[in-house]
Amino acid sequence: MTRDRWIMLVAAVILAAVLVPRATRSQGGSMRRTWLFADKVAHGVDPYTVDDPRNLHVPYPPSYGIIMAPLSVLPLAAARALWAVLQVIALAGLVVLCLSWFRSMSGGTDPPLWLVAGAFALVARYLWRDTAGGGGNLVFGALVAMACLRPGEAPGEDRHPWRGALLGIALAAKPTPVLFLGWLWLRGRHRSFAVAIATAVALHMSPMLTLGAESWWAVETRWIEGVWRFATQPDLFADPALSFPRFSWMHQSLRYCLARYCGTVPDEFVLVNPLFFQGIGMGTAAIGGIRLLASVLLVGVTAMLLWPRRRATSAWVEIGGVAAIICLTLLLSPITWKSYHVQLFPAFFAMLALRRRSVSVGLALYFVVCVALAPWLIGRQGKEVLQSLYVVTFGALWVWVVCLRATSAPLGEQQAAVGLGEQTKVAAAPE
Repeated sequence: MTRDRWIMLVAAVILAAVLVPRATRSQGGSMRRTWLFADKVAHGVDPYTVDDPRNLHVPYPPSYGIIMAPLSVLPLAAARALWAVLQVIALAGLVVLCLSWFRSMSGGTDPPLWLVAGAFALVARYLWRDTAGGGGNLVFGALVAMACLRPGEAPGEDRHPWRGALLGIALAAKPTPVLFLGWLWLRGRHRSFAVAIATAVALHMSPMLTLGAESWWAVETRWIEGVWRFATQPDLFADPALSFPRFSWMHQSLRYCLARYCGTVPDEFVLVNPLFFQGIGMGTAAIGGIRLLASVLLVGVTAMLLWPRRRATSAWVEIGGVAAIICLTLLLSPITWKSYHVQLFPAFFAMLALRRRSVSVGLALYFVVCVALAPWLIGRQGKEVLQSLYVVTFGALWVWVVCLRATSAPLGEQQAAVGLGEQTKVAAAPE
C-alpha cells in the first residue's frame, strides 16, 4: 500500500472516530423521524397518521420505510451509530470511485493526495451537517454515483448491470435522482437502466407486504398527491399541503431562490439585518412561469450538450455528465437543504483535477463563502443572511456550468488542462 493510501485510511479511521460518537449522542436530526417512520411501515401502520407532526417524514414514500426498516429493529442510539458508519463507508466509496476515475483518465497514474483533500474540504460543512442527525444525502448520493459513474467502461458497455439496482434503491427512497435514468440510457447501459427501474418499482410496491394492498395504495397515492401539490405550489412562502415542510431559508433549491429574488418575502421571514433586501415584487403566477422556464432551460441545455458526447469514450464525459446531473438534481429538486450538496464530492474532485486557474479561483471563493463562513464565525443571523442570498444555490449553478463546459471541450484540451498530454490512454470516439 502506498503512502497516500495509508494516509487516506488513517484519515477515514479518524473521521469515523469523530463522526460516529457524535451522531450517536445526537438528540435531533432526521434519524429519529426516519426510525419512527420505518417502524410504522414495518408494523403495518400508516406512517403519515401520527399525533405529533414532527414525527412525519412525508417527503419520502412508504418504500423509504422498507429501505430503512433494518434500523428500526435497533435502539435509536444504535441506529444512529450504524447509520453514521454507513455514511463514512459511503464517503470512502466515493473516494475510491473518484480515484478509479482518475486512473482511467491518466493511464493508471494515481492522483495527488491534495485532490481528495480539496474535494473533502469543499463538502466538509455539508458532510458535518448531514452526519449530525443521520441524513441520507451522503449514502443515497453515493449509491447514485456508484450506479452511474463507470470509470473504464466505454459507451454501450455494461459490465455490471447489477449496479443499476443501487440507483433503483435511491429512487425508492426519494424520486429526485430520476434524471440519472436518462444518463444510463444515453450512455448505452440499457441493462442497468432496466435493473434500476425494476428495483425501484419492486421497492415502491414492497410496503404492500406489511400494509396490505388497499392501505398501501392509500398511503402511496397520498404521498404522490403531496409531492405533486408541493412541487406545483404557486406561493412557496405559504404553508404547503399534507404537512410537507414549510418555507425555510435552509431550502436552497432554484425554485426558492427565484421566489425570493422575484417575489416579496413575507414579514414573518424578513431578516432584521442591513444586508437583507426584498425581492422585486412579482406576482406568484409570473414567478411560476419563470420557474418553469428556468427548469426547462436547464434540462434542455444539459441534454443539448451531453447528447453529442453520448458515445465519446473520454473519461471526462463519464464524470462530467454525472457531475452536471448531480447539480441539475440539486437545482430542480422541490426540496434541497444545504446538506444535500455533500453529493457534489465527485464534481469538486473533477473540477480540481482540471487545474484551470479560473476554476481554482472559483473553488477558493466557493470554499470561503459556502463552507468557511460557518455560524460559529458569523453567527446564526449571519448564516441566515447568507442563506437568504442563496449563495449555495448559485454555487451549484456555477458548478453545473463548469462541468458541462469541461464535458463539451475537445479531448486534447481536457488532457492539457491536467498536464497529461499524450500520456492518457483514453481517446475520444468519432463524433
